[in-house]
Amino acid sequence: MKWRRRVFGFGRIPGIAVLWVMLLLSPLFAAPSVQVEWRVIDASHKKGVVDPRLKDIYRNLGAVFKYGAYRLIAMDRVSLAPNQQVSVPLSKNETFVIRITGIGSRWVHARIRLLKEGQSIFDTSVQMMKGRTLLIGGPSKRGKALIFSLRSFW
Repeated sequence: MKWRRRVFGFGRIPGIAVLWVMLLLSPLFAAPSVQVEWRVIDASHKKGVVDPRLKDIYRNLGAVFKYGAYRLIAMDRVSLAPNQQVSVPLSKNETFVIRITGIGSRWVHARIRLLKEGQSIFDTSVQMMKGRTLLIGGPSKRGKALIFSLRSFW
């Protein structure tokens, strides 16, 4: 029996030390995650009314969309790993869903959906470049539209 213990087992102390090293290194091998900042913006044809919380992306909004007024409805920053998602309630029956599908060295792959009463009315896959803003415009209705702004960090 002593021969087997010397060859196959290292005793209690080294075994506990190996366990501690594995526990300390486990965060290094965890699935990567990414910080996603999302904003939901209400756009309309009113002149000159721009929410001051949108000043960092106003130039981009004006270059892509031809609206005169932009109002921030909601925003947050969340940490997501691949196959995780965040659901953002927009109204009683509408939900905006962001799901991370992959993380690369320069890009984050995501699936963006807009649900109305549980049914998908908008569904697309996007690539977000690290630190860059991605703008997605919803359908215009009576001179107003929803715009989704996404930015990723890691």
